[in-house]
Amino acid sequence: MRRQIPQFEIDIDSLGQKGVGIGTNDEGRVVHVRGGPPGSRVIAQVFDRKKGTWFARRVGLVRPPSPAATPKCVVFGACGGCQLQEMPLESQRAAKVAWAANAVAAGRPTPTPHPVRGAPSDYGYRNRLELTFGNRRWLVDADMAAGLPMLGNFLGFHAPTRFDRIVDVERCEIASERVNLLLAAVRRVALAPDAPPAWDTRAHKGFWRFLGLREGTATNELMVILYTSSDGPEEAVEAVANELLAVDLGDAKLVGVVWKADDGHADVARGEVRRVWGRPWFYECLGDTTFRLSPESFFQTSTKGAEVLVETIGEALGRGGTLVDLYCGTGTIGLSLASRYSRVVGVEEVEAAVVDARANAADNSVNATFIVSRVEDVLASITEVEGPRRLCVDPPRAGLHPRVAKALAEAHAERLVYVACNPESLGRDRVVLEAGGWRMTDLWVVDLFPQTGHVEVVARFDKDQT
Repeated sequence: MRRQIPQFEIDIDSLGQKGVGIGTNDEGRVVHVRGGPPGSRVIAQVFDRKKGTWFARRVGLVRPPSPAATPKCVVFGACGGCQLQEMPLESQRAAKVAWAANAVAAGRPTPTPHPVRGAPSDYGYRNRLELTFGNRRWLVDADMAAGLPMLGNFLGFHAPTRFDRIVDVERCEIASERVNLLLAAVRRVALAPDAPPAWDTRAHKGFWRFLGLREGTATNELMVILYTSSDGPEEAVEAVANELLAVDLGDAKLVGVVWKADDGHADVARGEVRRVWGRPWFYECLGDTTFRLSPESFFQTSTKGAEVLVETIGEALGRGGTLVDLYCGTGTIGLSLASRYSRVVGVEEVEAAVVDARANAADNSVNATFIVSRVEDVLASITEVEGPRRLCVDPPRAGLHPRVAKALAEAHAERLVYVACNPESLGRDRVVLEAGGWRMTDLWVVDLFPQTGHVEVVARFDKDQT
């Protein structure tokens, strides 16, 4: 067993992946500190060591960042989802740009990023929450000192690194007030003393499993998805649905409550539809484009931020010819920008997302073709369509499949725009693209998710004609 390293103080110099702070200790060793905002000095406790790098968590704050901000969330530090609340928005964005630019560069010459972009709201912007029910609660030191019970029925977010402990939350500050009203309604009924028990992830039994809350920010439509096991009364779900439908949402409307049941052991929100109150979809808009979204349809979780992102992608792509939209999801990018091109071709392997994309194309009278396939299986034929082509690729966090990267490197097109939720993946993939004759000419950083460590990067590549 490794000897535990005593706690130590360290200055946090920069931001790393997923909002982790990075500093160097007195011995010159790089330390990644969870909960360490750039500009602060913290007390750290190492919990892991890999290849000479230490990974630690913050156990105390010696000096806050300057300037500093006061976190709004009452479970800040326990939830782990909004690590940067101690920094003003401007400081958060400056730290994100520095990290993203360094990750994309990967030691290669890189364009200076354009000024950072993002939606103006730093709280209340999130249009989707997925919460977990559980029978074990995460307790911080103050909770244990107060004698709060660990066992019971709870609803919230997983504690960092713990699959079996729930940080019980009554509201989420980055979600809208309307979403929080619905969360409160579910808690009133599903966590009542006489309600069926929450799911036990160790024993694989119980009833309440997950809660999905979704909002059409531009349309004022909301949807709730209740996930349970099949071992429980329908009356319990009906009681929650009735409570939800009675909530006064002002000028907004709850258009659907969907009940799904699943007895699998995987800690994933899924299931077969058992009943629907209302309709199993809602509408959202980006600019002039309307999207019909089903319970699990992917859509950027910040609508206002997504508008900024899509406009940035359009600026990077330019106009004219055929837009080939790879990893297209429900068609958000291609359909929003369709008026700039003669044709849109999208590729996505999740069939349900393509069904939504096709319906959205029809609803918006867009000339678009959407194909259900893994990108690597059809890319060669798709990129050989006649006429000028502009390629947009928005891959998952892991980045491009090696076959996709190689095919894109060799593709004949006027322009390639890479949208990355993980700048490090872009930094890796650009090496393959540039080996094929592409040259990165512009770089944008878009902050969709204030208070968190997430960031989106848009890179424009042009073919080297020399």
